[in-house]
Amino acid sequence: MSKKDKLPDYVVTEEEYKAELASGLTEDEVMKPGTYKVRRSPWAAKLKEASKVKVSIYLDRTVVQYFRDRAKEPNAAPYQTQINNELRKIMEGGSSETTSIENEMLKDKKFLKALKKKLETV
Repeated sequence: MSKKDKLPDYVVTEEEYKAELASGLTEDEVMKPGTYKVRRSPWAAKLKEASKVKVSIYLDRTVVQYFRDRAKEPNAAPYQTQINNELRKIMEGGSSETTSIENEMLKDKKFLKALKKKLETV
């Protein structure tokens, strides 16, 4: 760690200690007066560089159960990985539902003629 990355010491004064005790905390819950060396967690750097981000999200119970059931199959990826993979497919290539609608629209001559006419007026 370079000098500029050095973290300052953490100082707890006698007054802070007494104030914490007076607030109702016990001696086990309060840092005693003194100077404490602070260091960075080795996990902090790993989390910063991670390609994944932890989020909290509500999903339908049936959706989660579906992926958990799939994950129980032999050689299957964990359910969270499967959910991530499905979301990535949609992100990168669109959902199969969207793709089929797009294909139908591109085959619809009446729609394409109306679109061409609309674009010519713009």
